[in-house]
Parts: sequence; C-alpha cells; structure tokens
Amino acid sequence: MLISNVCIGIFLLFQNTIGILVNFFLFSLYILNFLSGHKLRPLNLILTQLILANITVLVSKGSPEILQAFGISYFLDDVGCKMIFFLHRMAQGLSICFTCLLCSFQAISISPSDSTLSELKARIPELISTSCLFCWILNILIEIPVLIFVRGPRITTNNTNKSNAIYCSMGILIDVYSIMTSLRNVLCVGLMFWTSSYMVILLHRHHQQVQNIHSTSFSSRTLAEVRATQTILLLMGIFVCFYFLHSITLIFLTYLDHNLYGLTISAILSLCFPALSPFVLLPRTLKYSCIL
Repeated sequence: MLISNVCIGIFLLFQNTIGILVNFFLFSLYILNFLSGHKLRPLNLILTQLILANITVLVSKGSPEILQAFGISYFLDDVGCKMIFFLHRMAQGLSICFTCLLCSFQAISISPSDSTLSELKARIPELISTSCLFCWILNILIEIPVLIFVRGPRITTNNTNKSNAIYCSMGILIDVYSIMTSLRNVLCVGLMFWTSSYMVILLHRHHQQVQNIHSTSFSSRTLAEVRATQTILLLMGIFVCFYFLHSITLIFLTYLDHNLYGLTISAILSLCFPALSPFVLLPRTLKYSCIL
C-alpha cells in the first residue's frame, strides 16, 4: 500500500468522522428542541432534512472511499453498489435542492411588505412542506436509472499493466439521466444566485438605514433576521464554491485524464460541504436554541 494512499485514507476518515459527528449533534439539537416544545421556525424543517442529506452523503460516499484508500477492494456486490450509489446520488440531489429552498424561503421571509414576494409570507409553512415533499419525489424519480445501470466492482488494466480496483462502476447511463441531473443542478444554482443577490441587496439597504438613523430602534427580531440571512448566505457560498470545484474536477476526469487520484480529489470535494456546513449552523443553533 502506498504511503500517499494511507494519507488520503486518514484524511478521508478524519473528514468523514468529524462531519458525521457534528451533523448528528446538530440534528439531535433540533430534535431535542422540538420534543421540548420550543417554537421552531418553518425553515428548520428544511435544515433538519439538509442535515440528514449531509449525513447520508458522508456515509454513502465517504465510507467506500475510505476503504478504497486503505486498499480494501471488492467489498460490495451489485446490490450493495446499487444501494450505495442510489443513496449517495439522491442525498447529493437533496442537498442542492434543500440549500436552494433555504435561500428562496429566507428571501421571502425578509422581503419588504411592498414587494411581490411578501404575499407569500403567510403561506411559508405550507409552501415549505409541499416543496420538501416535491424535492424528495423528484430526486427519487431522477435517480431510478442508478438502480438499473450501476454494477459491482470491476478491474481495469492501464497501459503499464497494473490493475486498478474500482469498488463500483456506473456502467452506461442514459442521456436523459444526465440531462435531468444537469437541469436540476443548473436550475437550483441559478435560483440560489438570484435569491442570494436579492438578499444581499436587502442587507445593504438595511445597513444604509442603520447608518442613517444612528439609533438602536431596530427590533431584535429584525436583527435576528439579518444574522440568519448572513448565515444562509455563507452556507450558500460554501456550497456553490465546492460545487463548482467538484464540477471542474468531474469535467477534467471526463474529458482529459481519468485516474484514481483525480477520483479521490473529486470525492474529497464532494464531501467538503456536508462536512463543513454544520460548523456554519452550529454557533447560531447553540446561541438561539435552534431558532435560525
């Protein structure tokens, strides 16, 4: 076993373990606050599902990558590969959808009373429940081809006659699947950019008002909304940053150079957001008792 593989395995193990523990701790805080009768904001329904998606990504993607890095191959059969890939791809899709919903509904909740979005404020709880259900159904339907085309491990031989063990192979996925996943991702990222730009403008206007008034007349609720918006913008920024880095790596692997180290870098990048996002949410959760 190469020393580089051991280092990669240790890094993935550390990244995965910390990410799962912090996500689980954050999820437990939300559940305890709910069971203790605290009044939670509607957005917390999205957050709890985002945390569950993060945990699923870390378990379904990180665990096989760790075993692969430590030289343990052929640990999954066809059924295992299908389930692992299905859970990973579905959780990844849910992650981008829930992050998009988080930005969208926060933009609605802080919109001025004279804006067109303000008309939706009273319907936010209903819209969130419907949107979350739609995201689950959509991503389950989109990922059905994974259950059909993913196969068990295979051996590929490169030009130097050395065998590279791949713990699962995607087989040949139909073009419709690629189009659907790409369309989902583009629409979600585009909506995130639009809503985040809108929230940045509102925050800028609020900052100007504070400077002009030079007083503390703004309510604590208004200040809490501002801090919550800043948290969601930071969360969205982290997601988009690693999403684009991961996309660039996938393009490089697809069209330029397909190798195991490239696949490892791609795996690490795909695990960065689910591992880091709870650290953005945790300080506010501890301070405000789950009231984002």
